[in-house]
Amino acid sequence: MLRTNLSSALIAASLVFSSVSLLAQASPANQMHHEMPKPTNLKVLPKNISGDDLMATMHGFTGSLGVHCTFCHEEDSKTHHPNFASDAKPEKATARIMMRMTQNINGRYLASLPDHGDMHKVTCGTCHRGNSTPKDFVAPPEKHGPPPPPPAK
Repeated sequence: MLRTNLSSALIAASLVFSSVSLLAQASPANQMHHEMPKPTNLKVLPKNISGDDLMATMHGFTGSLGVHCTFCHEEDSKTHHPNFASDAKPEKATARIMMRMTQNINGRYLASLPDHGDMHKVTCGTCHRGNSTPKDFVAPPEKHGPPPPPPAK
């Protein structure tokens, strides 16, 4: 019985020490925090956009299109990291056109509609819905029958 308790205690102690060691390695104090470089080559987004706002915007794009950064940004062949300033990929030019389009729809057209207060803004996800290329909309077949009753008053 003493041998079983001793074995159990040693196993428990080794688990505790290994867990503490792993936690210490993963602590934020031991991780290097990389500052975002100041954005360059911004042509649609505000030149004074904060790093946090820029990252939130970019994450919105990747989520709305179901892609990663290198979908629009060229990958540096030496570092294997995106070269954010490069205009080498045509997808980046397309993204800029689409950004201007959504800004125009929201700022010019939706804003001029009466009582549009509850209407949401158009975003990349409005059409893309997680796809790099929007899927064609296919309307459901019409159902023929009597018209629906008028709404209750």
